Amino acid sequence: MHYEPEKYLWTDADFEQMGWHDNTIHQINLANDLELDIDYIFKWNEPDVKGLPFTFWISPATLVFNDVKNLGFNFSFGFEDIEIEDIEREQGDRTYHWTIITRQGSIEFNADGYQQFICQPPFFKFGQVILYQERNGYSLERTTSQLNPIRNREDIVQKREKEREDYETAKKRHLKRQELASLIEARENGKLDTKEFLLKKKEIKDQLYSYDFFLKGTIFEKW
Repeated sequence: MHYEPEKYLWTDADFEQMGWHDNTIHQINLANDLELDIDYIFKWNEPDVKGLPFTFWISPATLVFNDVKNLGFNFSFGFEDIEIEDIEREQGDRTYHWTIITRQGSIEFNADGYQQFICQPPFFKFGQVILYQERNGYSLERTTSQLNPIRNREDIVQKREKEREDYETAKKRHLKRQELASLIEARENGKLDTKEFLLKKKEIKDQLYSYDFFLKGTIFEKW
């Protein structure tokens, strides 16, 4: 599986093409510039089976707003990840006013523009976050060619393969749940006699139990 971004360095000239909804912020640094280490979601993939969650193509990225002025934070911090809802831009007299809206609050400031460095090629993910180990830590590097010796390490590759296998099992379980719902509906509408219904229901329940067992403790357990 492969996804190639249009480019690896984006700027405020691309603002209308970009979106940061559900991007996780891992680090924030403020000097003259405001720097954010984020997981940038390039693409939301429709699920293979209707009713399952989306999958994603995501890259570690460094988002840099230049020469920030009039910075203000309005945050309520907890232990959860900081997730961006949206980034808004308004034209001021001499510069832009930016608002980074997150689930925990907002960051507001003035800045002329930004650069977003896509540090590594995108990962295919079943969730919206790249794990610390898989992205080889957090970083505010301004680079489009960040080295990641962990990415293709044998145990990491095996973990990705196991996730894909589990995803296939999750799809089978989802389809089997739909089959059970259709079976119950058919019984309620008088299309099945009791014996046929109970035998088929037991068969499906046994298969669901097996799928639940194999998915227990995985990211797909609650899917």
